[in-house]
Amino acid sequence: MALRSGITRGFDLSYPSNRFVLVVTPAAGIVAGVITLAVGEGWAAGFRNGLAAGGATFLAWALGRELHPDRAGVAALAALVAPLGILGVGPDLLAAALLLLGARVVAGTTGRVLRWFDVTLFIMVAGPVAFRASGPGALTMTAVALGVVLAPQQRRRLETAVTVIALAGLAVYSWTRFDFAFDLDRWFIVPALLGLVPLAGPGRVEVGTDRAGGTVVSNRVCAARLYVWISAALAALALEPAALAPVWAALAATALRPR
Repeated sequence: MALRSGITRGFDLSYPSNRFVLVVTPAAGIVAGVITLAVGEGWAAGFRNGLAAGGATFLAWALGRELHPDRAGVAALAALVAPLGILGVGPDLLAAALLLLGARVVAGTTGRVLRWFDVTLFIMVAGPVAFRASGPGALTMTAVALGVVLAPQQRRRLETAVTVIALAGLAVYSWTRFDFAFDLDRWFIVPALLGLVPLAGPGRVEVGTDRAGGTVVSNRVCAARLYVWISAALAALALEPAALAPVWAALAATALRPR
């Protein structure tokens, strides 16, 4: 039986951008692993850092594709920059993956509605995030963004409602787990300000959705950028900003060509 999903998409190797990330992702992992071994941190650390660098590279690329569907170069730049941000800091790849799922739904780049598989996928990714310091901000904003953007749709309202309620419940639980002492890192100010630039655009989106005949609405892409920026900013107040390096790399790359 065919998988029915409104989020997932195939990986078409006929697109240069897809071939690019297929090469860069393992390359980033190998380089990170070799550097770790070279400084004498051992095989376990090398394997861990390699996975982190590769994961950060792919997530930054994928998020860049959602935040600027017309410019594949934005995603490529984000993929190249993201591994640099995790040096010395373990990235929160699950939180970045949650924001990727949220951005894809908010931007509407697939052109499809949520299915029950997508509800399960959101819960599987969001569940562990509730136990992390990034959880309160990321979960809260994802629940709010999906609720606001998807509420007016006429189809699959039950799936939307279940997803939003589940995310909201996890967000409430996450807020009760942590006693936050917010401390603004001065190094966070630059990427935060740079990440504000893309909020002004794009004026229009030329590329269509994955669904034949569908169009990507520019207002929804703007909403996805705002959602991702707020989520990353809230999470950065609770943990090391570099932990969300894939997200900030995608926002910063988008800032270079916001429209």
